[in-house]
Amino acid sequence: MLGQLRGTSPRAVGPYVTLARLGAGGMGEVFLARPERLGAGYGPADLVAMKVIRNEVARDEAYLRRFAREVVVAASVTSPYVARLTDSEVTAEPLWLTTEFVVGPTLAQAVGRHGPLPLGSLARLGEGMARALVAVHAAGATHRDLKPANVLLAADGPRLIDFGVARTSTATTLTATGHLVGTPAYTSPEHIAGGRHVVAASDVFCLASVLAYAATGRDLFGNGPVAAVLYRVAEADASLDGLPAGLVPLISASLAKDAASRPTAEELVERFAALRAAHDEAGDGSGTGWPDPVTRDIEDEYRDVTALCATGSPLLPLTNPDTAQDPYAGRPLGAGTLAPHQFPTLGPTPPASAPPPTTRRRGRLRVLAVIAAVAVAGAGVGAYLALRGGGDGSGDGGGVPGPTTTLTPAQLVAQAGVDDTGTVDRSGYVPQFAAQRAPGWKPWQGRLSRARMSCAADTRALVCLLTNGTYEAVSTVDGHRLWVASGQSVVENGTGEAYRGPSTGTLFMPGDSLAPQVRGGRALIASDGELQLRDSRTGAVRWRAQPPSGRGELSEQPLLADDTVIATMEGKSLSAEPKGASMRAYDITDGSTRWDLTLDKGDSPSHAEDGRYAARALIDGVVYAQTPDGLLAVDARKGDVLGHASPASDSGCRTVSSGGGTILCESRVDDEQPSADEGRAEVRVDRYEARSLKPAGHYAYLLDEKATRVDISVTATDSTYALARRSDDDKDTGLIVLTDLRTGKQTQTLKAPVSGPSVSTPLLADGQAVFADNHSLYVTPLDRKSGRLGKPKAIPLPGAPGDRSETPDDGNGFVIRDQIRPPQVLMLGGVVHVVFDRGTISSVKLP
Repeated sequence: MLGQLRGTSPRAVGPYVTLARLGAGGMGEVFLARPERLGAGYGPADLVAMKVIRNEVARDEAYLRRFAREVVVAASVTSPYVARLTDSEVTAEPLWLTTEFVVGPTLAQAVGRHGPLPLGSLARLGEGMARALVAVHAAGATHRDLKPANVLLAADGPRLIDFGVARTSTATTLTATGHLVGTPAYTSPEHIAGGRHVVAASDVFCLASVLAYAATGRDLFGNGPVAAVLYRVAEADASLDGLPAGLVPLISASLAKDAASRPTAEELVERFAALRAAHDEAGDGSGTGWPDPVTRDIEDEYRDVTALCATGSPLLPLTNPDTAQDPYAGRPLGAGTLAPHQFPTLGPTPPASAPPPTTRRRGRLRVLAVIAAVAVAGAGVGAYLALRGGGDGSGDGGGVPGPTTTLTPAQLVAQAGVDDTGTVDRSGYVPQFAAQRAPGWKPWQGRLSRARMSCAADTRALVCLLTNGTYEAVSTVDGHRLWVASGQSVVENGTGEAYRGPSTGTLFMPGDSLAPQVRGGRALIASDGELQLRDSRTGAVRWRAQPPSGRGELSEQPLLADDTVIATMEGKSLSAEPKGASMRAYDITDGSTRWDLTLDKGDSPSHAEDGRYAARALIDGVVYAQTPDGLLAVDARKGDVLGHASPASDSGCRTVSSGGGTILCESRVDDEQPSADEGRAEVRVDRYEARSLKPAGHYAYLLDEKATRVDISVTATDSTYALARRSDDDKDTGLIVLTDLRTGKQTQTLKAPVSGPSVSTPLLADGQAVFADNHSLYVTPLDRKSGRLGKPKAIPLPGAPGDRSETPDDGNGFVIRDQIRPPQVLMLGGVVHVVFDRGTISSVKLP
């Protein structure tokens, strides 16, 4: 829970500005802080938890060594289950360190408020904490203070924090024999023998005590005098009454008095993963996430933090101007300092007969009283929004009708992610929710270091693959560069550039070639043939995964879902037993394989090379994959094939997307033996039921047989309408075709205000079609009653490059950077990031 800064709290420490208090202890305080360089443009993802040591403590030489050791240990541990160290100061006053800020209660808070966790949550907690210990022990360290207060429950899993008494295997023992390290109820027999006796297995013992507390709500070794608790830890057998039966063998083995007899952290990972899988298979409906009350706590805290960021100001103490002793009293309140009494109240005073709120609710209301009156409606605080219910987050309901599923702002942020085809469902329809706008965003212009191949964005970062095969990320708030990732092949090729060869037009890349995917704070890229899941803002690698031996290379853009990564391997291999093209699912938390599905028998590797094997879309937990034999529907979690369909064209689906509650497969059908009177060509859109892929009808766009170079492609669909773009290889006609999905009839053909190769793919937002060229953003309203598009409105794009001449093809192929390519339009949270081909970016508000 956020606490107000006190009058004596520092307003800035090192290069950080403090915003609120998170806690305090005998050695110092913990603050919520932001980097000073970000000014007013920052959001929850930019914040850090800052531990500031009291000066009188820091003057102790023994403590100085201990603090320096804490920094070394924390910096050496890399795991998605450990709060990452981001910065530190170990030589000057005050001493401080910062870690990533994790939204969520401690385990102690969650159990104290809502009671013990169910088995599914316990399995998730145990697996996550065991993985954290694997990382700690792999770094040659022991944590030595694993307790409920040092475990945070975040939306995407648990986090281990606080290495204040941790120790590396090479460190000098600072605690003499007989001096206790850790917390009495969560120590091991080795702790009691003295700090030098604590080993990796001691952390396993402490983890068992923590899990027992999570399962029962009480300390495993009871309470009372410290000496009595320590005696029970060292000598007595713990009572495991009240533990779920599935947890008893794991806890019992981990509590062995002999450290050598306990399972290792690696073994616990396997056993807890098996317990979690068995719980999933049982399908009792509770899942393996946190209980609903804990999830609400996480969402409440995220809303509070988002609202605090929206103010651009710290949470200052309430003061009486006549009696305050605050050192800031009497000073004018400038930018960046706000006092709570400056804001209006939340609403009318409740009647006298109303029951008083609970203690926890009162604490939350104190925080909200400070920040709720600020104009944070844009952040979606306190509102439940329809996932595809078509509003813009403002509650006007004026969008595309959709399912009734509702998501909180925190859930919307976790699912936020777009590229130039829209979201992961490939529909080209992107509902606009204000909660998905980067906090602190203002219109900006930026530039990538090179020309762009393809880009994707979430609320934190815009990540692009460049024409030299590197990935570059910039902030969605203001466009400043965040990180760059280059594989070894880029280093070796130096300043190489992507180009297409003559005749066949084969693409050659000097480095990596797979388009990035970005979603909910995660960025998925491919570097030197391996998948990498990174933090979208910092670029920190969360995990790596290489295709299995004999499976060939990654051949298509992977798909990034809430909990799964789907990758396609081409199947081409020189191994003794080559395997065919395949699709592989990785767990998003650690990169472990969930399932592997072979798509062919390996006799046609060229099919993989030309994209005829590919995971095309991920819709409602189902992956839709293209093969030469048709379209497959595959369960994203289990890998089970749910359905199969054969499209009309032998070439398969050119695009796969969702629309009108069905799955759409677009293909071009050419009649090779036309009648004497006329030839026939069409772009056919087959519709299938979701999951089963049973036929559900089709519609078609007829093409003039004389215009062999004319084509039509569907670019966006919502629940009722489809947009298609008519193009001509010789002269782009700039026509947009609107189709009613309910009838399959083309209701309108609209001539766009611009044409040519510099016009982007038309997409759909809430009630409007959106596209761009090298000058402007164009927004065309869609009248849902008449089924017609209105007159496009042009919004000039600051920093747009304008027109230029294209380098002619001299028969030797062409460099991608030198060709005119359409800009990419990334719409998210009512904001449009337009990325032009040479790398300039214009970020504007969507009208």
